[in-house]
Amino acid sequence: MRIQRLIVSVLMAALALAGCGPRARHAPEPPPPPGVVAAPPGIKFSVKITPTRFTLGEHVVLEASLFNDSTDDIEQRFPRSCTWDYEVTAEDGRVVGPIRACEGEEETLRLEPGELRMIMRDWQGRDRYFSTTEPVLPGTYKVTAGFIDESGRVIPMADPVRVVILQR
Repeated sequence: MRIQRLIVSVLMAALALAGCGPRARHAPEPPPPPGVVAAPPGIKFSVKITPTRFTLGEHVVLEASLFNDSTDDIEQRFPRSCTWDYEVTAEDGRVVGPIRACEGEEETLRLEPGELRMIMRDWQGRDRYFSTTEPVLPGTYKVTAGFIDESGRVIPMADPVRVVILQR
């Protein structure tokens, strides 16, 4: 009986040391793709678009989310009222939307542990609600999300989602 306990103890210790036991370490986060900035620790941005291939005028749902993936409250200060958003860019890097008006007042974004915030938009590629800076033409676009910098641009902190607007 003592030998069995000893064997079980040795096996459990070996598993724990090998990283297979309850104290297994998580794999490190992979680096962000080119053009994407790593979000501050504990913050995760994501973008989802359904469908990703459509013609102008079709119903498209755009979702951008911000999530506090830590066990701590997160507080981030911004020089203007805009804190985070999504952004659509053409293949050549031109921002085609949305237009945002950020007031000059300082804003503080607070997130509790596990808190999720979402922006959901119905987008048809040409509606005024989306506020494009120019007509959106058939082609490939990239949509990302992140914090907004002093100039009102999104700092890409989410893996970009490519959308294709098809010719009719």
